[in-house]
Amino acid sequence: MSDSLAPLAPAEFKPASLWRRFGAFTHELLFLVAYLFIVGLIFASVSGETMKVGRPQILTGPIAWLQQAYLFLSIGAYFVYFWIKGRRTLAFKTWSLRLQNADGGEVTVKQAVIRYLATWVGPALGLAMFMLIGKSGSAWWILGVFANFLWAIGDPARQFLHDRIAGTRVVLSSQ
Repeated sequence: MSDSLAPLAPAEFKPASLWRRFGAFTHELLFLVAYLFIVGLIFASVSGETMKVGRPQILTGPIAWLQQAYLFLSIGAYFVYFWIKGRRTLAFKTWSLRLQNADGGEVTVKQAVIRYLATWVGPALGLAMFMLIGKSGSAWWILGVFANFLWAIGDPARQFLHDRIAGTRVVLSSQ
């Protein structure tokens, strides 16, 4: 059976629960952490920095900016690829989820790019809050990191902020 997203009639639309979507997010995060680790090792070895036992390796200068740009673009390309044309990431397949536009059809490239960029609203807010509060404050900045997900608590359709911005929704998949 095709993994393509056929438009759904309103009676067929079954939104995914918050717990299922958060489970898929955690699943994706496990893959991303492994990917970040591997890319970090590659960039550290290319930079010529020597690794010291007991000291974390932190890249600086142009190589650090190159690494960050590479990660941002490669992770974005991964998600955009799997969000369009009815494709699904392994986590979405495992959790029986699929992404569709608000009308029930396939997500466009523009929507996928907007969704990816909007996904960074929470982490950017968390970073900004951390910079303002700093170590002298409390850990309220963590709420900023999860702003995209906390948004769903007050959203009438229980949509995450990035889905609301991009005009997408995560639904249960029968495939």
